Amino acid sequence: MKLESKDKNGVIPERYVNIKQASKYTSLPVTTLYEWASIGKIPSIKLGRRVLFDLHKIDEIMATLERPYLKHEKTANKIIGDLHGNGI
Repeated sequence: MKLESKDKNGVIPERYVNIKQASKYTSLPVTTLYEWASIGKIPSIKLGRRVLFDLHKIDEIMATLERPYLKHEKTANKIIGDLHGNGI
């Protein structure tokens, strides 16, 4: 049974990280992660005083927050067209 795959250096990548590591990984402030974890917006594991985050789950959550590219392009073109007085 294979538990984790190793990277090219033979090191098993971390899956569960603390709040500071999760903050660096996501570029979100620590306070935001604590708030989101407390309201259930992102999954977390509480072990005593420690809060751990599963990077696989973080990736899944972040993917659901991604905005579609074409929608933004259409909105940007509409704004530019409105500024110039013509539709694109």
